[in-house]
Amino acid sequence: MIVKNKKKILIITDFYKPHISGITTYISSLTNVLAKNNYQITILTGKYSEELSDIEKGKNLKIIRAKPLFKFSRGFYSFDLIKKYIAERENHDYINIHYPLTEIFPLIFFIKKKLILNYHCLPEYKSIFLKFIGLYFYFFGFLSIFFSNRISIFCEDYFYSFFAHNFFRKKVKIIPPFVNNIPKIKNDAPKRNNNRLIIGFLGRVCEEKGIEILIEASMILEKRGINHSVNIAGDIKDGRFANYVKKIQKKTKNYSNINFIGKLKESEKKGFFSSLHVLVLPSVNSFEAFGIVQLEAMMHGVPVIASDLKGVRIPVKFTKNGYIFKNENSSELADCIIKINNSKYLFNKKIVQNRCLLHFNEKEFTKKSLSLFN
Repeated sequence: MIVKNKKKILIITDFYKPHISGITTYISSLTNVLAKNNYQITILTGKYSEELSDIEKGKNLKIIRAKPLFKFSRGFYSFDLIKKYIAERENHDYINIHYPLTEIFPLIFFIKKKLILNYHCLPEYKSIFLKFIGLYFYFFGFLSIFFSNRISIFCEDYFYSFFAHNFFRKKVKIIPPFVNNIPKIKNDAPKRNNNRLIIGFLGRVCEEKGIEILIEASMILEKRGINHSVNIAGDIKDGRFANYVKKIQKKTKNYSNINFIGKLKESEKKGFFSSLHVLVLPSVNSFEAFGIVQLEAMMHGVPVIASDLKGVRIPVKFTKNGYIFKNENSSELADCIIKINNSKYLFNKKIVQNRCLLHFNEKEFTKKSLSLFN
């Protein structure tokens, strides 16, 4: 589908590349699709690092970065982003908000064009103070849903789990993500070196990812005589999560089965996934609403074990490429890993990839994404 008249879309997100997250990966896929189909895209985002340029321009793509007013927890609030939005909004045909967005108040009250809302996740907090922040995101997220023309979600399993969201079904389009650059893999089962099972984790090294559950499961496997290694890939130098990193490193100080291999470059991911027999995503709360890393693993022929969180369980549930375990249950996670260890032929690499492509592919993503802006 080619758009004859170049329509202009203003995408608003707190974070964009080079920041790494599932949301930035999704936005990158979306902008690529829109640019290929002759849309003019402006991304209004936060300048989370002084090293980033205020403005970047490319073919069909412009990035405007706003200065933060203050930082908190893992995010920030930018009054500059609101001012830049007001200056830019009249120059665009569509406003595309990627939620959660810290500046949603008062920005939501300045929407005059067609609003397309990509509802990624709803932050969840444990402490009493931070619960007020969670309430803030729920309330203004609900207003954003109400004011939007169309809503894009990864899966209904997650979105409709929140109170009153099911009232907006007529606006909703389910557009799951996909993986670019499909790797060529051999039609065989993964090989074992010295009969050792290689377990992987890739993501932020922070509390909501449930890495401690994986460490506990590894210790259970050790007691059961399962020869294995756990390779944890993620930025252990991220200052936002320094205390948590110290905690789990201390916990595994004298335990040789756990390897922290640090932050991976995009070019290093192929080698990482190719080395695995299984990827584990043991997330513990709704900061994880899907887990695109599961699709990346499956596209490399690697089965996945994921926690039974709404949204997170969908890739495994749809593809049958692995197992789902009860949230925060390290014993059940260990049992699932043992099942993988014993299933020599069940998870043939090519079959895993094909099952993933059946449900999560670029063709469907493109078709549904373009329909949001027509």
